Amino acid sequence: MMNVMNYFKERFLCYLFLLFALLFAYFVYRFDKRFFMTESNAAYVLAGWFLILTLFFIVDFIMMRRREEKFRYYCSQTSDADPEEIFFFPEDRNKAELVRASALEYARYRAEAEATAAEETEFITRWLHDVKVPIAAARLILESHENRLPGDFLKNMDRELFAVEESVMRVFYEMKSNRFSEDYKIVQTGTKKLIAIALKTYSSFFRYKQLTLSVEGDDYQILTDEKWSSYVLSQLISNAVKYSHQGGEVTIKTEKKGGDVRISVKNKGKGIAEEDLGQIFKKGYTSSEARNGAKATGYGLYLSAKLCGLLGHSLQAESKYGEYAVFHLIFPEKKTLLNMTKL
Repeated sequence: MMNVMNYFKERFLCYLFLLFALLFAYFVYRFDKRFFMTESNAAYVLAGWFLILTLFFIVDFIMMRRREEKFRYYCSQTSDADPEEIFFFPEDRNKAELVRASALEYARYRAEAEATAAEETEFITRWLHDVKVPIAAARLILESHENRLPGDFLKNMDRELFAVEESVMRVFYEMKSNRFSEDYKIVQTGTKKLIAIALKTYSSFFRYKQLTLSVEGDDYQILTDEKWSSYVLSQLISNAVKYSHQGGEVTIKTEKKGGDVRISVKNKGKGIAEEDLGQIFKKGYTSSEARNGAKATGYGLYLSAKLCGLLGHSLQAESKYGEYAVFHLIFPEKKTLLNMTKL
């Protein structure tokens, strides 16, 4: 917005010229002996000068401010209107032409980028659906030869197939999260149902690592999107299984504190170092020390936190290094409803 300081920065050359003109007239009056003017007339001329200058300042400042406001309005409207029909001053027309040309170029570039992104998204989406078929086929083949394959081979192949499947789903949910408003459905559901959906694919891994699973707490009704929340919960369970010692224990506990319902997933293992706790939800962040030799991409927890933010839920972590780690998926009912109605 144009203010007096900015106005003088813009017009300083004009006022500098006027000052030199005034000084020139003053020195002519003082040093030219043939030039005669009474002191009273000189005072009138000087007063007239300052009056005209003040009037010029007021009129010029108001005009410049209105020109700026008009130009800002034109830019904010991104109108295709011809600047010749809107602006009186040639300088404003030239600037408006530049803005118009830039806006048209940006619109063309954006349309091309969106078309390219749509094609890429469609291709990746098809690939994600296509790749599920060979994964499922490979799993069926393994199951059909279960009695003839060594136990360790079957277990390792199952783990690797599951890792591929998890990576595929991570890509799928990352893509969907960028179009979240087009693909969510808030319903009332029970916490036990969410836990059952999330646990469905992990039974074999509990068996492989001989883990004890404890599910505690009552069944609470919450407002959420079942698909997205169950995916977040499955990521927490995956982490708990991955970082548990052989023969360890995983506890899933549901409780209500105040107005919040929380599902906590706790595992006994090496835990999370204190310096890592504040960083684990950042994109690409991996712990400063490998936990149980497990490979980590640093993306699963980031994506989970991102989805929780979109849903209006929250995700928290606490740990005692060398003993346990626990993640809390928190459903604040009022906040969820408020966020969803704003989308």
